[in-house]
Amino acid sequence: MEAVEEVKSHLDIVDVAAEYLQLKPAGSGSFRANCPFHQEKTPSFFVNRQRQSWHCFGCNKGGDVISFVMDIEGMDFREALEHLAQKAGVTLPAFNTQATGERRRLQEINDLAARFFRSTLLQSPDAEHARKYAAERGIDELTGDLFRIGYAPESWDALRNALNAKEISDDEILRAGLIAQSQNGGRPYDRFRDRLMFPIQDVHGHTIGFTGRSLSKDAKEAKYVNTPETAIFKKSNVLYGLDKAKGEIKSKNTCVIVEGNMDVVSSHRVGITNVVCSSGTALTADQLRLISRFTKNVLIAFDADSAGITATLRGLDLARAEDFNIKVITLPPEAGKDPDDAVRKDPALWKEAIASAVDIMDWVFRLAFKGKNLSDPMQKREIAQQVLPEIKRIVDPIIRDHWIKKLAVGLETSEDALRDAIGRTPGVRTPNYVSSGRYGSGPARDASDPARTGHAASQTTVTRQRDLAERVLGILLVNPSLRSRVPETLHLHLPDDLSTIYSNGLERYDSARFNEGSRPEEYTTTPEQTIDSLVNYLAIRFDRDYPNQNQDAIASELEGSVSALMAISHAEAQSALEAEMKAAELAGDINKITELARRFKELTS
Repeated sequence: MEAVEEVKSHLDIVDVAAEYLQLKPAGSGSFRANCPFHQEKTPSFFVNRQRQSWHCFGCNKGGDVISFVMDIEGMDFREALEHLAQKAGVTLPAFNTQATGERRRLQEINDLAARFFRSTLLQSPDAEHARKYAAERGIDELTGDLFRIGYAPESWDALRNALNAKEISDDEILRAGLIAQSQNGGRPYDRFRDRLMFPIQDVHGHTIGFTGRSLSKDAKEAKYVNTPETAIFKKSNVLYGLDKAKGEIKSKNTCVIVEGNMDVVSSHRVGITNVVCSSGTALTADQLRLISRFTKNVLIAFDADSAGITATLRGLDLARAEDFNIKVITLPPEAGKDPDDAVRKDPALWKEAIASAVDIMDWVFRLAFKGKNLSDPMQKREIAQQVLPEIKRIVDPIIRDHWIKKLAVGLETSEDALRDAIGRTPGVRTPNYVSSGRYGSGPARDASDPARTGHAASQTTVTRQRDLAERVLGILLVNPSLRSRVPETLHLHLPDDLSTIYSNGLERYDSARFNEGSRPEEYTTTPEQTIDSLVNYLAIRFDRDYPNQNQDAIASELEGSVSALMAISHAEAQSALEAEMKAAELAGDINKITELARRFKELTS
């Protein structure tokens, strides 16, 4: 048995999903809940125990237990597999053991460092000034424990010695970014000294680095120092606090992005927990990719002293190009310069600012028109030059047209003039859209993810014929005794993929693991996986369409659906023959006309 199937065989998808959702029975083998991947009031998310699969009829995501964990935890395939293997007590075969071992070792070293810093802050007599500073910033013990905030002592080797005592070599500590090598060839020294320490954790909660804030008012070093880039830490692909915020981000379908670590800490302390920190830099593609696992809606707060509208907008270029819905949070003057200030003055100020966030284009308009004299044509041109590039970044033509009209009204000029001007505005990036498959799970996934690739082909439009065919196959799949009630020629009236399933014999698909043990070890899609995914969907759809109906009612539904399906199929075949006959008549092909006439008679008799 392969590793993937072994892990899945030791787990029940219903039990795994129940750790995250409130499941209620629905149908012969399914349970339903509100979908965790999109907002809805009526439950459309189904988990099926027999098929060991799930599907949401609202957002059309679906898959197995691995894909469920990938989506709900924001993990890649290997991470989800390892997570489930640990839960199942299964040992996975080696997978790039050198790189994996290095990452785990560095995470372990950073975790030990975080414990050392936390313990030092809480217990060391030399950390009294750090404890006082933390208290002044509103960091209570509960918040400090949550974020593991600590203190790096004013020593050149305190951390190094503590880690050496745990048999961690200098070379390992250096690779973790916690010590630096002396330029004169002397002993390595602690990188962080006399600083309040903020452990940085990846989306899964692994400690991968640190931000240290100086506590000395007269220090010549930088106020903030980060871990240098290591094998596990790259500033451009991590968001501080995301590991703690991801659940609330998913729940509220909104991510609040701030600039500083303390903004995140203070927000959590007052119950605003869907907040992450971009470390004062423009959002990167990797950071946006992380956020998009949980939401496409972001609220962004900037310090009052941020460097102007141009720098602010450029920092959001990539987010807009990737089709995020962006709102801007503006703090009132009395709130201070950042969310941390606002929380310490009055948490209501920060909460109200979040609630009052405005669409980025409204924010652009306000800034562009602020202080301008609209009777001066040169100032009107300045407004247009500031706003038009931002309008051009809007891909949706309806939304773009809305803002052009609004700008025309505001400037008291014609829309034609603005459209002419926007046409001469330098081009901007446009987003890459990814279509969603009917049985798949939305965003494009790496083909190496078997939990992602086992889905039927994308169907952007569901015809009446397709809908009826799926209904019929779902009924027959769950109720094989009813097969005698359908005509032998049913397969001729089914789409190709459903016809294949029907012709192969539905009894072959009486379990989600009908093909267990034959899937390739390399992580690629096979035709069996594609059919398996479709069959699972059909079985779950039956539970959605016919919950708790008796056999007679289901048989009646089957007969009615088969009758309607065959009527549509006959009508389509008749139309196709009529079109062929017209073409044959125009071509003067007597033999073809005769053959088509015979087929038409058979079809209509």
